[in-house]
Amino acid sequence: MKKQSLKRQAAITAASTGLMRALGFALRLWISQLLGAEALGIMELASGAHMLALTPAAAGLPSAVSRLTARAGDVNKRKMILYAARQCALAVGLVLTPLFFLLCPLIASWMGDERTLPALLLFTPCVLTVGLSSVYDGYFFGQGQALPPALSEGVEQLVRIAVVAALAGLAGRVTAAYRAALPALASSLGEGAGLLMIVLLAGKIPSFRGNARLSPIRRELARLSLPLLLNRLCHTGLRSLCAVVIPLRLMAGGLSRAEAMSRFGMFSGMVMPLMFLPGMLSGALSTVGGPAIARCETRRGESRLILKLVLTVLTVSAACAGGLYLLSPWIARRFYRLPELTPLLRLSCPLAVLLPLQQVIGGLMTGLGLQKRSLRASLLGSAALLLCTWQWLPRFGISGAAWASMAGHGLSLVCESVYLLCREKKRCAADTAGAG
Repeated sequence: MKKQSLKRQAAITAASTGLMRALGFALRLWISQLLGAEALGIMELASGAHMLALTPAAAGLPSAVSRLTARAGDVNKRKMILYAARQCALAVGLVLTPLFFLLCPLIASWMGDERTLPALLLFTPCVLTVGLSSVYDGYFFGQGQALPPALSEGVEQLVRIAVVAALAGLAGRVTAAYRAALPALASSLGEGAGLLMIVLLAGKIPSFRGNARLSPIRRELARLSLPLLLNRLCHTGLRSLCAVVIPLRLMAGGLSRAEAMSRFGMFSGMVMPLMFLPGMLSGALSTVGGPAIARCETRRGESRLILKLVLTVLTVSAACAGGLYLLSPWIARRFYRLPELTPLLRLSCPLAVLLPLQQVIGGLMTGLGLQKRSLRASLLGSAALLLCTWQWLPRFGISGAAWASMAGHGLSLVCESVYLLCREKKRCAADTAGAG
């Protein structure tokens, strides 16, 4: 496959992501109606623990593969990078998968709702498949090829929809715990199909076992991956912790367990997916922007690319946030059949701007090698989010979760933006001094 331009990569990735988000959004609407708010809350609770288990297998390594592949000078070196990264992902997955499976009962108990156990067990195979798929995604994006990951994601989403359709008839016959497990089964089968697809597209990878150059590649992968891994652990750990804290703090405010889980399902399973809709663009730009920044040879080229990406995401996300605000009553009535969801939707609309901006700026900082500073910003924002969640939910109800999310993500975004601006200012000063 030929290398594609940045615009073409972004267009393919945005188009495929947009289509998959549309399919995923339709699937989530369907699932929310099949499961009900309570079972949706159970699923989101299990999903938080599942994402935390996925993080060591899938976080950091794809971006490191993408960056090293983008800088590799020949095909043989790129294949060697993929081989080394695939070995790392396989080793981590083979350790984490059985460990997570054995710990599922304990995790369900720790999360305070043992009804999450069936979903946790069915999510387990994703730990291995997602880790391997993400390595292949990083390999293709590093080469400037956006189509294979898009095709893989398409297969994954179609299999999910097919599985949910096949099992939809069971939703009314089983308990909330088993209804919450249906999307987990669909995810595991979909991830497996997506992995098979991208492996076939990559073709045969030669064996480099015993090659002396593998060790330096592994060390470089570890060096680049670790800050990103810690950053993602921060985000997913926070999500898992908030999934536990939010229902508890709602109950501290006077709600019953079932009511608290329903409110959590409304916020996490209905409102937040809408706030991530602009992510179909920001995710695409973040994915292709990191390797593109790594390939830039001049400071001026870097600065222009950063400005272009940030302004594009800001414009689109602001338009989406405005549209969501205006359409909130219609969405709540027509799609979710919950008119009382309207105030929470409208309150959460600023997140439709904050989340995409944070995503694209984080991707740019990765491409510039500023992972450690991005990690500091994430830790600070995460601490603020958790503190605000704990303090505000008993007083403001589920609206406090929206306020806390805006405070935490906003603080992280401000810190990352300051780091990025300071870097550009220092480089401008250095160029001026050199010219003088």
